Amino acid sequence: MSSTADVLDTARDMAAALVRRAERDTGSRMSAYERVGAAVGVSASWIRKFVAGDPGAKRVSFVAGLAIVNQYRRLCERIEAEAEAERTRANALMRDFDAATSGALDVVALVSTAEASGTDAPERREVS
Repeated sequence: MSSTADVLDTARDMAAALVRRAERDTGSRMSAYERVGAAVGVSASWIRKFVAGDPGAKRVSFVAGLAIVNQYRRLCERIEAEAEAERTRANALMRDFDAATSGALDVVALVSTAEASGTDAPERREVS
């Protein structure tokens, strides 16, 4: 089983990840502290101190710690859902691209094969 210090460090890492994500969304570190603090049920000041390892926020209540873990899990689930949606969109775009270009690529392959074998060149001269 993990020691109390390991659990505290893990909770701190999770809180820091929540703050980084919120900062990316809001564009402001202070707004990120506010957002994470509100989600966890603590003050923005406490989150800031806790993430920084400030001795004033060395301890975390069980309720706050559990809230940090739950928020982090939700963040991970949201990130995975966004990634899956992006994969789905990318696959759909590639299918559309393949469908739109399959005929053109077949023609290019046919012309390339004919040019490589030299069978196409005399026919083009006669037509010209």
